[in-house]
Amino acid sequence: MNNKLLKLIIASIALIGMNTQAEADKNNTPSSPNIVFIIADDMGRQDVALYGSKFHETPNLDQLATEGVTFNNTYVAHPRCVPSRIGFMSGQSPTRTGSSLVHNKKNSLPVEKVTFAEHLQKAGYNTGFIGKWHLGKEGSGWPKQQGFDESILAGSAGAPDSYFFPWGAKSKKGKETFGKAKGEKGEYLTHRMTKEALGFIERNKKAPFLLVLSHYAVHTPIQSLTDDTKYFTNKLNSMGIESVKGGKQYDIKSDGTGISKYKTIQNHPTYAAMVKAVDDSVGQLNAKLKQLGINDNTIIIFTSDHGGLSSRGPKNRELATSNLPYKHGKGWLYDGGIRVPHIVKWPAAIKAGSTSDVQVTGTDHYPAILEMAGLNSSPSDHLDGVSYLKASKGETYTRAPMFWHSPISRPNSTGDRISSAIIDGKWKLIDWYNDGFVELFNLEEDKGETTNLAKQQPEKVKELKKLLNAWLKDANAQYRKPGKKMKWDLKKEIKVKSS
Repeated sequence: MNNKLLKLIIASIALIGMNTQAEADKNNTPSSPNIVFIIADDMGRQDVALYGSKFHETPNLDQLATEGVTFNNTYVAHPRCVPSRIGFMSGQSPTRTGSSLVHNKKNSLPVEKVTFAEHLQKAGYNTGFIGKWHLGKEGSGWPKQQGFDESILAGSAGAPDSYFFPWGAKSKKGKETFGKAKGEKGEYLTHRMTKEALGFIERNKKAPFLLVLSHYAVHTPIQSLTDDTKYFTNKLNSMGIESVKGGKQYDIKSDGTGISKYKTIQNHPTYAAMVKAVDDSVGQLNAKLKQLGINDNTIIIFTSDHGGLSSRGPKNRELATSNLPYKHGKGWLYDGGIRVPHIVKWPAAIKAGSTSDVQVTGTDHYPAILEMAGLNSSPSDHLDGVSYLKASKGETYTRAPMFWHSPISRPNSTGDRISSAIIDGKWKLIDWYNDGFVELFNLEEDKGETTNLAKQQPEKVKELKKLLNAWLKDANAQYRKPGKKMKWDLKKEIKVKSS
């Protein structure tokens, strides 16, 4: 690289993320802890009670927070499923693999990318993956090709056909089964995944293990148990709030563009029941660890792959939740699309009931997991990741800048548009490069991203655009039509997407 500024950024990331076994010993970090990494799908930060939901009930996540640390400023690598999960598993921005652009590759996560599971597997961990994979095809890019000894209920598609058995899985080529997994008629998928997770823990309780439990919930289709849906319907009635059903939602408002709309109230009882099912799962796993006597040196990490489904374009799709006060949701580079819940519990090393305001993004789980396991960091693998273990133990610092690139939009479906973004401390810049303008926000003073300060702060815009452009060059960012200038027409784009 000739860009000195970018070299400084990369050096700072490597410096913050660097870890050795000696450093772990010095910090009295227990070696070889068990690790349970739970990923919810499409669950926004505000869907969790401890982050502000007045409607959804998440007592087990609240309890997890009282036993560990709550992160208040956690983001993901991308506001959509596949590229976000590439960030989790590889420690790299999906921009580096081109997977934020191309969705029809055989394996969205290239097999040559070394996952954190491969590092732990090599170090003697028993490793298991349960649930939504969505990163490759069975036999060539499956969890077992990426460091997992066991793969249960994995699917290459992004959502089940139904949450009730037989589940199936959506894909462009039609239905796919969940491998050899058995189920009972009408069995709820989230419950089944939890049973499988409990079984994995029981089987591996005497050896250090890594379990990634990747829930399909709360992704569409929005389905849950009748009794739970009735409970939340009655709760809304007691709150004096009208329930919504399907696409008939009275609380949708325009964002002023004439194209996109967003949901303003959490009032979907079936979705609330799905949130409850995920929360129940967390509670059962937490209880199991205590029952087996392995709680103290087992780490539980809970997060989501991106913000909640709260925005739509002209397509009259069913919306699940509201991310307010954060703007928009899934698909967008506004904070509603990339801010997520994040809780870490580790009784042997992390103070119970603590919080952290340190910024974290999806690529950071990789080096954090390595460091928690007492392993050396691997900066050549997790190029964009910075371990947050020190933050989880109470240390405060400013993370190196975080970057996003979203070269494919779904204006008709989720209403979003092509953009790139950077967050550097309190400052956030979004470059709507096909629309020809930028937005600058002070996140400390304007968490709803309502006031564009670009005209008032031209020097800050220049500074952040320079950093962003240097990173895009370093990551070899691809665009919708690589090598060609494209005059982007939103109305034309919507027409194409609708056909």
